Formats: sequence, structure tokens, C-alpha cells
Amino acid sequence: MRRRKLEQDIGRTKKIYESMEIPEELGQAVQKALEQGTGRQNKRKVVPMRRRKHYGRTAAAAAAALMICFITGLNTSEAFAATAKQLPIIGAVSKVLTFRNYDMADVEKEIHVEIPEIQEESGNETSGRLAADVNREIEKIMEEYKAGAEKRIAEYKEAFLATGGTEAEFAEKGIKVDAGYEVKYETEDILSLEVTANENWTSAYGIRYYYNLDLKNGKKITLEDLLGPDYVNRANESIQTQMKERMAQNRDLVYWDGSSGIDGFSTVDETTKFYIGRSGNPVIVFDKYEIAPGAFGAQEFEVARE
Repeated sequence: MRRRKLEQDIGRTKKIYESMEIPEELGQAVQKALEQGTGRQNKRKVVPMRRRKHYGRTAAAAAAALMICFITGLNTSEAFAATAKQLPIIGAVSKVLTFRNYDMADVEKEIHVEIPEIQEESGNETSGRLAADVNREIEKIMEEYKAGAEKRIAEYKEAFLATGGTEAEFAEKGIKVDAGYEVKYETEDILSLEVTANENWTSAYGIRYYYNLDLKNGKKITLEDLLGPDYVNRANESIQTQMKERMAQNRDLVYWDGSSGIDGFSTVDETTKFYIGRSGNPVIVFDKYEIAPGAFGAQEFEVARE
């Protein structure tokens, strides 16, 4: 399954690559990063990428492989990422790297964990402290979640066997744990990162964290920073309007606001979860069961900035 997905990814990467205008700097950056990563200097002349187009299909296949190596390099080599950051087509891609992968699979379960690492602004001490603090916090969250998931699965198995289940029946459940991250928004100075983890056999232990960072000034971004001093009223009004519109479109959907005796949405505050969407607007997030029945999943509301 994973091999087939990898082959599909390589095919897509090749198509994307063949449609791109590759800057001459890319070949030079790859060569430089490899030299820094291995500690050896390769004295062979680097041939600019544009001069290789006439090599035809062989060059195209090699180019696709180069892009795969380039992406892998971003996730494994600090020297590579630092060099890549200077390229105009790469820009902010190298701000978040996969610091550590953890993959474990047996007949009973699969566990996949990706721990991100935020790269600080070069030469910016304030940014460096912020990135280091957030990286430590995320690593702790992920490590604790992985350990907790393994313990929960072991306890679940013990209870399952104690009530008459068999080893084979437990293996058929196909238990999976997936923890990772997604970059929601990224510019030269701003980063919005989502960190999530879940287990397919239970929804009780899923987690979702958001980090909205001003890397230039070394601080976390708040809703007030994005929406102004009246952010509470602005966000509340927008959320309530969107709730009414959604319930009008879906008669099965209901939002809890406390009027029915069930705690739900009342107001946003400084602890409200959000990320920055592609448009630059804050997207406020409520976890599953927080303001609506669990069948409707997590609820998100984009609030327009002025």
C-alpha cells in the first residue's frame, strides 16, 4: 500500500517538475548542500539545470528523482534546508521540517508519528528562543501522546481478551495511531501550524493544537492581533451568523449555546483555538462535541479581518 502511494507521489512529482521552469540556482544549491552535509568538496563543475533540457526523457526522469531528493533533503538535512531557503521558488517551505519520524507496525497496530521542527529566523535571537520553546513543547506533546496511545491500546487488548475475544479478532480491528502536523499559513515572517493526533478505534483521545507565530518579532499571534481590540465581539457576531446560516441549510445540524441546558458556544477568549487560513483570516476551531453533536465533527469558522 505504501509502495503504491510512493509510486503515485513520484509520478505526480515528475509531472509537476516537467511543467516547471527550473531556476539555475537549484542545481547549484543541491550540490552545495550535499557538500556541506557530507563534509566533502566535490570539485566537479555543476552544470546549470537549463542546459540539461535537451537530454530528453532521461533528463526528465533524473529531474523527478532530484525533486524527490530535494524534498527528502529538506526534511533530513539542516544544511540543505538553510541553502534551499535562499532559492526564490522555495521561499518559506523550509521553515518547518520533519524533525523525527516514528513508524511501528505489527499484526495488531500501526503507529505513525511525525514531529515537526520550526526553523528560526537566521540571526534573530528572539525568533530563535520562540522556535526553540515551541519545538520543545510540540516534541513533548507528541512523545506523551505516543506513549499514552501505546498504553491505551495495551489496556484495550487486555480487556478485549478478558471478555472472550481472541488475538486474531483483535488483530482484525486494524488499530492505527496517526500523529503529525500541517502548515496552514506561511509567509516570510508568519507561520501558522496545526499539530494533531488521533486513534482510529476511539475518538476520545484525539488532540489538536495550533501555533500562530510571528517569527520576525519572536512572539505568538493572538486573535486580538488579527482582529483588533474589539476581537471578542467581532468574532462572536461572525460565528453566530455562520451558525444560523449553517442550521438553515442543514436542519439536522444544531449548535449548543447553553439555552438547552448543554454547555456549548458562549464567547471566544484568549484561549480559543484558531489558525490562520490561506486568505490571512483567523479560522476559529471548536473540537468535536464542543459546540455540536459529535456526528458533525470539529467546527471551524473563518472571521474576516478589516
